[in-house]
Amino acid sequence: MKKTLTLAALLLIACLTSFAQNIVNPYIENRDDWSSSIKKIETDKQFTIVSIEYTANNPGSWVQLNKEIFIQTDLNNEHYNYIKSENIAMVPEKRTLAKAGEKLNFKIYFKKIPATAKSIDIIERAGVQKNGITFFNFYNVSLTQSVPEETTTSVKVTEVVLVPPPPVPQNGYTTTTTMPNQPSDGTNEMANAMNMMGPMYTKMATSMLDAQLSYYQQPGKIAEVAKLISQYYSALKKEGFTHDDVIKIITSESWLPKLSPTGGK
Repeated sequence: MKKTLTLAALLLIACLTSFAQNIVNPYIENRDDWSSSIKKIETDKQFTIVSIEYTANNPGSWVQLNKEIFIQTDLNNEHYNYIKSENIAMVPEKRTLAKAGEKLNFKIYFKKIPATAKSIDIIERAGVQKNGITFFNFYNVSLTQSVPEETTTSVKVTEVVLVPPPPVPQNGYTTTTTMPNQPSDGTNEMANAMNMMGPMYTKMATSMLDAQLSYYQQPGKIAEVAKLISQYYSALKKEGFTHDDVIKIITSESWLPKLSPTGGK
């Protein structure tokens, strides 16, 4: 009897160690491409399979996969390489999505990872590219902690528009005066004061915009912004926001200030 129990225990351990953590909607600490999310990670007898959902930000957005993509676990630096994939174009081919918000679900099969792994990194190509292209890089993806896929949290995104400055006087006249030497009442004086502020407002807004552009043109600043957006995305997801709500928040005008000398579009 004792021998039978020992054999059963060994078989159970062998079965458990032959499979890694299977998890739906895992928590992701950071990522480079915040248009994509990992829906599921599962490991069978042969592969570790990662299911990803990509959401197009704009009409004509395209997606492709490099076969150099790999998994690295928290156990060591060993790479678990790409084996095959489903429903995604491989470089140099591209899959184009016609509409903003259109989703593409695909799977990537990797060499099987150890069952003892608690978290993984998925790296397609490390680093932020200067041309703005992002890759499927996910960092510290938990194999034990999930994020609820559906949440009751709702987000209302409002659009902020700057009020344009008052009209600038032309040829010495304004829209509220007839001749420059005519007696003026309080209304005309107020209008003249506002008209004088118009060029000042435009100059100030232009200077602020130039300063902002100069700041972002400094070496490494765009990469810092990209990293900040990625961290912001992960933090919002961790708090329970849906993927669509997070995209609305990040792409709204309130995320990073946009200055315009004219206040319009």
